[in-house]
Amino acid sequence: MTSLPHRLVSTALAAATALTAAACAPDPPARAPGRTTVTFWTMPFWIGRPNNLKHLIEDFNASQSRVTVELTVLDWQTGRDTIKKAVKSGRGPDVWLANNGLELDLLAAAELAPLDTLGYTPEDLGRFRPLAKVNEYQGRLYGAPLYFDVNVLLYRKDILQKYGFNEPPRTWEELKSTAAAVGARSAASGKKVTGWQFKGMDDHLNAINPTWESFLCQAGGTLTSPDFRTSTQNTEAGRTAMEYMKSFYTEKISTPGVSALSGFINGDVAMFSFYQSVISDIAAGNERTHGRWAAAPMPVGPKSGCSAVGGHSLVARSDLPDPGATGTFMRWLASPSVSTRFMEFHGIFPYDTAKVPRETRAAVDAFYQTDPSWAPIMAQFDRSTADLLLQDRYGFAARWEAQKSEVTAGVDGRTPVDQALRSIDSTVDKALRGG
Repeated sequence: MTSLPHRLVSTALAAATALTAAACAPDPPARAPGRTTVTFWTMPFWIGRPNNLKHLIEDFNASQSRVTVELTVLDWQTGRDTIKKAVKSGRGPDVWLANNGLELDLLAAAELAPLDTLGYTPEDLGRFRPLAKVNEYQGRLYGAPLYFDVNVLLYRKDILQKYGFNEPPRTWEELKSTAAAVGARSAASGKKVTGWQFKGMDDHLNAINPTWESFLCQAGGTLTSPDFRTSTQNTEAGRTAMEYMKSFYTEKISTPGVSALSGFINGDVAMFSFYQSVISDIAAGNERTHGRWAAAPMPVGPKSGCSAVGGHSLVARSDLPDPGATGTFMRWLASPSVSTRFMEFHGIFPYDTAKVPRETRAAVDAFYQTDPSWAPIMAQFDRSTADLLLQDRYGFAARWEAQKSEVTAGVDGRTPVDQALRSIDSTVDKALRGG
């Protein structure tokens, strides 16, 4: 892969400005004379190297004679709401970072530009992996995927081997028995290690959503009915998934509040699951984690080994003054060649490698060959479909807020399982009727 130049400067970027989000939208930037200015708002998705995106935008601007991109970097806590409010008020950016799956209200209100109006050809669109269907609406694609995420199993090889396990668990039953044995054997040796922690029952409450949806999927559950009109979590599959997760706490295998990620890095947690991009945080543990951990596909549940799908895409507003200029930028940042760069933080390459240039395919293969975690990541990715994320689009905000409170309460025993599931369905059904 041809490397992109990085001009490391200490002064503000001449053509791309990074701002921190406030409660309201930033003021529109001044337009560069003689050039079309495209505004781009994003959260710092380049894990571990937040300045890399600024350098990419600087490189893009230096390569252009007609287009200048103005970059605004928002924080994760408020960024999505800032963008949505700004778009609704007519003061939003031309392009922004969106979750894969996209937001239904923006799609239904025709706030987003279809990619085929931004210069994308059928050949361009055909290069994406089939999972790009998560960004379809009424037969057209509205988001250009930068990368995909899937939940994978992360395990400490050193801890499992110390307590008698040379392989990671492959089923729900093995996951539970391995976690219980690690906890009991470590306690007997004088230092208790938590065998398993559900991420989201710890220091990152929002993470309960992909965690829960992964286990619900593995139990054969769905989020909505096929017509997307009814929430469907209070079912036999939902009860199976939540009772299984709850058993880790009633049987004292896991403890609410134990940090999955920091505990894993420190050697206090043996296993957890989350999106594969968290590998960058694990690698940052340096000597505490180097050579001590590995990834594996998710343990298979009663029905399957599926998991939640995530990641991010670029979208553009529908009332662009210059769709051609905006499309030029989007097709560059979300291009096959630039998308290989996002594999540095284990973002899953969004293109079919058989349909990209040879040089790009070689760069992707190099990532696969030099990092053993890619094989299990892609094995998990191959289990993924668009179904769960397309269901999640309907009643998304209500569902994610309800799951944060009700799943955690149902799993740690504060709320009966049936009541927690009924509460989720009731909350989401109200949102679906209102929408």
